[in-house]
Amino acid sequence: MVALNQDAPSITDALCEPCRKHFAAVRTHLDAIGVTYTIAPHLVRGLDYYTRTAFEFFPRLAHGQQDALGGGGRYDGLIELLGGRPTPGIGFGIGLDRVVLALAAQGEEPTGPARSAVVVVGADAADTVTRLRLATDLRAAGISARADLAPRKLARQLDGAARSGAHFAVICGTELDSGQVQLKDLEAGTQRLANRADLPRELARASAQHRHRP
Repeated sequence: MVALNQDAPSITDALCEPCRKHFAAVRTHLDAIGVTYTIAPHLVRGLDYYTRTAFEFFPRLAHGQQDALGGGGRYDGLIELLGGRPTPGIGFGIGLDRVVLALAAQGEEPTGPARSAVVVVGADAADTVTRLRLATDLRAAGISARADLAPRKLARQLDGAARSGAHFAVICGTELDSGQVQLKDLEAGTQRLANRADLPRELARASAQHRHRP
């Protein structure tokens, strides 16, 4: 079976042009945030409604498929197949026991649900890589952050950030060329320039002020 698998044609050699571009975009975003990955052209998931990218994810230092924490993929045609409107989607399942064991092996304790304190948005709706990279950098600095990657106007991104309960929005605009971003307090409605390199410290200070508001 292993030999047959190795000799089978690679699916990456038979991608249509839109799928090839999509897969290139997936890899670009993974590279942008430093996620290590291996292309597995013979990976097969157990459900046949997946489209484009299917994936499995593993903890660091994992060895062997039995160490996978979970997996999933895109299913852009599933809702339409069930009689609904065309709706792109992506999902995954995880093994909770494996996740808890992996956390324990790294000295981490499971925590309760938390909302993102910061949402990174952008004036250029197409520049998702910049937003994703900045949100990743903030999380690495210990700040709860996520990036709005939806292809929509800035006003709608900011509205979505406010409705999600986030305290702040980091706006990526033309100021990035000079190493700056706009920092918006979503509750107070104030906005100011901040140096990108100083953003973790600026957000920590702003969060402290936010907690002491009456």
